[in-house]
Amino acid sequence: MSRLPLTEPHSALQPASPAPVRETIRLATLGLVGWLVVLGLALRSWHYLRGPSIWQDEAALVLNVLGKSFAELLGPLFFSEAAPPLFLWAEKLVHLSLGDGMYALRLLPWLASCLAMVLMVPLARRVVSPRAVPWALLLFAVSDRLLWHACEAKQYAVDVLVATLLLVLYHGLERWSLQRRLALFAALAPLTIWLSYPACFLYGGLLVAWLPSVWKEAHARVWIAYGLVVAAVFGAFGLLLAGPVRAQRNHEIVDCWQELGKFPDWQRPASVPWWIVQSTLEMVDYCCRPVGHALVPLVALGCYCLWRRGRGQSLTGLVVPVALALLASLLLAYPYGGVRVLAYAAPAVILLVAEGAAFALAWLETRHRAATLLLLMLLAAPAARSAWRAAFPWNRADSAGTAAYVLAQRQPDDLVTGNDWDYQYLFRHLDLRYFSPLIEGPGAPRGRTWTIITAGTADERKRVFGAFAAGNWRVLDHQEFVRTDVFLLEPAAELSTGGSRTAGSPASGRR
Repeated sequence: MSRLPLTEPHSALQPASPAPVRETIRLATLGLVGWLVVLGLALRSWHYLRGPSIWQDEAALVLNVLGKSFAELLGPLFFSEAAPPLFLWAEKLVHLSLGDGMYALRLLPWLASCLAMVLMVPLARRVVSPRAVPWALLLFAVSDRLLWHACEAKQYAVDVLVATLLLVLYHGLERWSLQRRLALFAALAPLTIWLSYPACFLYGGLLVAWLPSVWKEAHARVWIAYGLVVAAVFGAFGLLLAGPVRAQRNHEIVDCWQELGKFPDWQRPASVPWWIVQSTLEMVDYCCRPVGHALVPLVALGCYCLWRRGRGQSLTGLVVPVALALLASLLLAYPYGGVRVLAYAAPAVILLVAEGAAFALAWLETRHRAATLLLLMLLAAPAARSAWRAAFPWNRADSAGTAAYVLAQRQPDDLVTGNDWDYQYLFRHLDLRYFSPLIEGPGAPRGRTWTIITAGTADERKRVFGAFAAGNWRVLDHQEFVRTDVFLLEPAAELSTGGSRTAGSPASGRR
């Protein structure tokens, strides 16, 4: 008994479509693909152009780019930050060429995200079944985390681009001889590994995927070319590990990821298997919020479909890079779970979800209409979330609005202090005599001071303000912004000695 095609479980029970019908379906699919790409590019451009406020980790990277030379960017970074050296250099070049504004500093990630969106078209067409292609493009276009990374001056959009590009080259150059393909990837290895830390995992997946073909060829030149790829990968990674990675890694970074549960707790070995399961679920959810957990069975189904279709090498190239990140996390070397350093896994996860979804829908549509509708609703949930976020963006602290208010209201001799790294960037043009970071603790009055406090809750902001003011200040003005309070303070002694200013009841407003 012959097997039914996995992508069309019921196709053997129906007559073949006439050629004109098939051509109509093909043209309709092409049109849908085009509109999905436009949707992805439009969402990325919308979030980039609306200029969301800079956030803390983004500000930390930006301050390194602005404050360090090219050589210094190879060493330890301010604020325990970590980023690939070539990405930092690219951002530095953008800064020197286009200035230090947020649109300039976010330009590279935005372009990388848009290019990855375009490259997903040939990648999906070469990896998954035709019915899965629109689902892959839709999920990639509307992924909440990919849209976030498209409008921040961080490296994660570039990680996604590198992952997409390497997979496109792996699948798109199949007409080349194996030796020629290996030579190309050997040449690209140093560039991509120094541009994107996860490229090490991606190359690991490709090396495993190539191995059966290399073994089958059994030709000395092919083995030499394969050895060149291995040497290039390990050489570039070794230099990276001995240089920038060693300089950037410190106990603060490790402790932070440990506290977030992105490393296993080896003091409780029995908890590690469940940690692996939970972290993998979170990783899939990161790529397909808000329903990624529910889509995990589709990932497993997508793996099965690719294997049954004889696409084992493609499956290896998708799965092994994630498995290597898990292995590195078990060795306490790389975080694993629903975190931005796993954003590079998004193309692979989304392709597998799409492949599983196409098969499940084809199987369910003539059997369980209610289940079909439920699955369609799950697949549409990320699009609904992205539409909501386009109208009501992520709840970031309004540091940009706060800084604009202070700059508009401050007098020439007023001091400014803030408790977040954002404000070191936003007030970068103030003379150092007038701006200083807010250090939690009793403040020593020096004159009229604009004090900006950002925290997740009003109680946290109140606690920080109480520790800073400590009875030495009088409040002249108080304004509330999203997750931020700004106070205009004046030393209490100046007011009590009959200074020119008098203290009234604090002004209050909301932005």
